Amino acid sequence: MTKPLIGAFLAVAVAAVAGATIAVAATPAETITIRQNNFKQIGRAQKSLSDELKKPAPDVAVLRASAQTLATFAPQVNRWFPRGSGKETGAKTGALPAIWQQTPRFNASAAQFVAAATGLQRAAATGDAARVRAAFPAVGASCKGCHDTFKGDK
Repeated sequence: MTKPLIGAFLAVAVAAVAGATIAVAATPAETITIRQNNFKQIGRAQKSLSDELKKPAPDVAVLRASAQTLATFAPQVNRWFPRGSGKETGAKTGALPAIWQQTPRFNASAAQFVAAATGLQRAAATGDAARVRAAFPAVGASCKGCHDTFKGDK
């Protein structure tokens, strides 16, 4: 088994475990820590995609693994913000009260991320780096759209 293929399997496994862990977090502080760790995984996948797409001949296995990580995490995002897991906990979090005050809007932003990540995953599945390059900006735009309204400083 090649290293990129092993990496792809590990990325999916980590994503699945991380998503399941949030549901059993015992305290708001633990929920926030898990949420932040999950977003770090998303950030690493996006950086991996960005770095790979800058290469003249991107490694398709890396593109697929990173896109899979995003597609795995994306549908979970709106569940990472249960009531009582904001700044009121005293923990360091960038989650703004708007998440809970404007839940339908927050869920719509999360759905945009799901759509963008799914589109990216489909593009990566083709093995065509040009299609991945074309799909990737929608992921960043969906993240920015949510961050602009729902994320502040820690």
